[in-house]
Order: sequence, then structure tokens, then C-alpha cells
Amino acid sequence: MTESRKHQEQFERIKRWYERIKDIYEGIPHERESDYYQDDVYAFFINCYHLKDWIKNDESVETFAKEKVQGFIDKNRELKLCRDICHSLKHLKRNTEGRSGVGSPLGPRIFRFNVSTGIIRAQYSITTETGDTFDAYELASRCVHLWEKFIEDNIE
Repeated sequence: MTESRKHQEQFERIKRWYERIKDIYEGIPHERESDYYQDDVYAFFINCYHLKDWIKNDESVETFAKEKVQGFIDKNRELKLCRDICHSLKHLKRNTEGRSGVGSPLGPRIFRFNVSTGIIRAQYSITTETGDTFDAYELASRCVHLWEKFIEDNIE
């Protein structure tokens, strides 16, 4: 990765975390405590939200794109949810008003374990304070797509 495209380095990291969530949903060998899988989901949302900072601090990114990135997040519910998950993890609870209404970062989780193969599958839900529920993998998929579109339209 060249020094001039640092935001792309972070975006590639996001995609690797996303692949981990996909693997957890599709099934992986159950070789560690289930909290580790939740940590992978958390890590995705933390890294995903902070792409904004990488874009703002990357000298190769034009000023107009840096100025648009916050508004882009504010216009997309999925990225606002991502932001609130990130802030909830950082501060234990959401400490800002006027956001997406995420209470705790992850809500109910479902585990399916196949004893004969040793494969575990997990699903995570995100519930807002208004009772809306989102599947973590679907939300992550949408966030990756939104960032791809932003980069395509504004940076590359």
C-alpha cells in the first residue's frame, strides 16, 4: 500500500473484518470461547466507522471529499448505526443525542453448534431504543457497500 492511499488501507482492513463476520455467520470450527466471535463483530463496526477519520486525514484525498464524509454518514442510517455502535463500545453507553438510537451495541445472539462437525454459526442483532432490530451481518454488508460507493464517487 503506498503512503498516498492510506484510507484504502483502512478500507481493506474493514473488508477483512467483514469476512470474519461472514465466516461466523456461515460457520467456523468452534475452537475458542463465543465472546471472541462477538469481539470480531465489534471490531468490524469500530473500524468501519473510523474510516471517516482515515479519509479526513489522508493527504491524498481531495478537500471536497473530506468535507463530504461527515454529511455522508449523517445521511445514511446504516452508518449512523455503525457510529453509535462504535461510540457505545468506546464509552459503555451512547453519550450523544440526536443519533440513531442504539442502546447497547449488540442485542440478542443466536448460536448453532453442530456437535458432530464442531462447526458453530452465530447471528447477532442490534436493537435501537425505539425497538427497531437489525441483523449485524446485513448491517455490516450495507455499510461496506455504502463506503465502496462513497470512495468510488468521491475519491477514485
